[in-house]
Amino acid sequence: MSGLRVLVCCPNGAGVSLMMESVLRKVADRSGLELAQLCHSSIQQGEKTAGEYDLVLCPAELAPRLKDWESRVDIIGLKNPLSRREMQERLTAYCQSKAQERDRQ
Repeated sequence: MSGLRVLVCCPNGAGVSLMMESVLRKVADRSGLELAQLCHSSIQQGEKTAGEYDLVLCPAELAPRLKDWESRVDIIGLKNPLSRREMQERLTAYCQSKAQERDRQ
């Protein structure tokens, strides 16, 4: 999948999400994942803009709070939001799933 639009969210949009954005940039560079757009924000701001993205990454404990976003965007909650390994694994699985969906159409 190329040109993925990703929003990274945390409660305030200034701590964990900013660090997750940095980790995601490194993961994308290593794996060759093309990011068309990458932003970080608070949950409050993310709620307004979630539909503009393909995917939202957040800490796993926040994912249940984002359930009402699922009609507009895919959500991945990470147990360890700063783990390159977990992020790589989850993004790889996500991209493979999306590729399979496209192939079925």
